[in-house]
Amino acid sequence: MDLTNLLKYQEVDAKLFDVESKLTASPARKKMSELSKVAKTAQVKSNELEAEANKVLAEIDDVKVKFEENKKSLQSLLNKDLEKLSAEDLDKISVLKGKILNNLNYLEKALQKHAEQINHILMEYNKTKKMYDGARVQFIECKKKVEEETKILEPEKERLKKELETLSKSVEKNLMAEYQKRRNDHIFPVVVPLEGTNFCGRCRMELPMVAISRIKDVGVITCEHCKRLVYKK
Repeated sequence: MDLTNLLKYQEVDAKLFDVESKLTASPARKKMSELSKVAKTAQVKSNELEAEANKVLAEIDDVKVKFEENKKSLQSLLNKDLEKLSAEDLDKISVLKGKILNNLNYLEKALQKHAEQINHILMEYNKTKKMYDGARVQFIECKKKVEEETKILEPEKERLKKELETLSKSVEKNLMAEYQKRRNDHIFPVVVPLEGTNFCGRCRMELPMVAISRIKDVGVITCEHCKRLVYKK
């Protein structure tokens, strides 16, 4: 079997493989992916902080309402004419006054605690916003680099694809199908020479002598280890 055309095809395909690698695995593209994750994490964190802040603010509003109610109750007691009340009523008022004062003290502490929570949330929010803004600026810079790389490499990619399309017509269909199957499985190079007398030219694993003996008849054999097509020069 003549593998000349297939080897020419692979030679051009190697150039395409290199171009595609530059497009998909460039440092700028990788950095974009990392920054995108940072931005998404920051957005999730911001949403969580916003929800937490809304919850605390609602609790603060509730505390304020209760605080005002207790203040009014206390003022109402203080406005009473104590000389007209019985000793029993005075005792009840004294107990109630103590409870209201305790409530006011508790509510005041609750307000202070919530204020501290809000300050903490704001601090965390500012840190998160700074992280998001920084990631966004870097993302835009990386995106610009990726667009510049794409502008240069994409035409070359299309040119090589057309050249491959032409070359594929000169390769035996069954052989081309086997080649494309491996290429689609991200195996590259697909076709490698036999190394020595019985070693795969890529993974360097020893091949069975029974398979080696078939190379003369079928042209290529499949390496049982790396699945590449092996031929004898």
